[in-house]
Amino acid sequence: MNKWTSSKIVNVAFSFLLALLITAYVLSTKPSYSGSNNNQYTSLLPEKKATITSPLTVQFNSSDYVIVGAPSSVGVTLQGSSALVTAAQSHNEIQAVADLRGLGVGQHTVNVALTGVSSSLTATASPQTVTVTLAEKDSAKKDVQVQYDDSKIASGYQVTNTTVDPKTVTITGPKENVDAVDHVGADVALNKSTKSNVTQSTKLTAYDKNGDAVQVTLSQQTAQVSMTISSSGSSSSSSSSASSSSSQSSTSGSSSTTKKVSLVGQASAGSTDNFNISFSPSSVTIAGSSDTLSSIDSLPVSLDLSNITSKVTKTVSLTKPSGVDSLSDQSVQVTISPKS
Repeated sequence: MNKWTSSKIVNVAFSFLLALLITAYVLSTKPSYSGSNNNQYTSLLPEKKATITSPLTVQFNSSDYVIVGAPSSVGVTLQGSSALVTAAQSHNEIQAVADLRGLGVGQHTVNVALTGVSSSLTATASPQTVTVTLAEKDSAKKDVQVQYDDSKIASGYQVTNTTVDPKTVTITGPKENVDAVDHVGADVALNKSTKSNVTQSTKLTAYDKNGDAVQVTLSQQTAQVSMTISSSGSSSSSSSSASSSSSQSSTSGSSSTTKKVSLVGQASAGSTDNFNISFSPSSVTIAGSSDTLSSIDSLPVSLDLSNITSKVTKTVSLTKPSGVDSLSDQSVQVTISPKS
């Protein structure tokens, strides 16, 4: 009886110990087993890597500064599930931001932050930093000058009048750039051998004294230009008519008369000896007393000839001489070509 009881107790103890060992083994392997399943499941999801282009927003004090050298966009590399990457490519709601708020004049290198990225995706900007210059903001009003290639005007024809709207624009940019702007040009594209009047919407560009474009912001990007083109014969006829009118006015003893005078370039900087200068029209009609007009044979036009290295055509204003009541034209076209 004691042997049987003792054997039974041993068997129960052994069974209990074995059960504990099996339970411990199962519990110790279950997390690993579950994790393995999860990893297998994750690895079954198709992944994708793609690069998109996102616009770069630069945050800065726009009241006092302008930015120079900032890229308009950056590349963004996305990695994650194929569905999420494809969705990001389609909607492209990701924004790149460079924060320069609180910074002053000078060159700054700042990090590029990304917004609008799904938390399930990995996104990396390229470049991860940008170098941007903050410059002092300045603005000024500049006259708009009509510019064109006069070699495109047909032989025997000339431009007798031009109008442009607007006549002035406001330029904004770094002070150094604004100070360098000489004028804003409305560049008219003419066909070869143009004989008829031209009306055209033209792009506006800021130029320095050398005729090189200057990077500034314009208050208006285009201008409406009208050009009157007449044959030289018509101009001569008008000249004869004007001369006849002048002599008749003088004969009648009128206190006011008119006279057609030629335009002559006068250098305010540089030397006229180094340039070929032509005006269109080449003469204007002045009005005033006969005593005043008798002493005027030509009308000087002030020209800044400094730093002109290539042919340029632009509009210049005429200055009314002392004693003259009026001019037939307030401005004319001048073509300046360096002598070879």
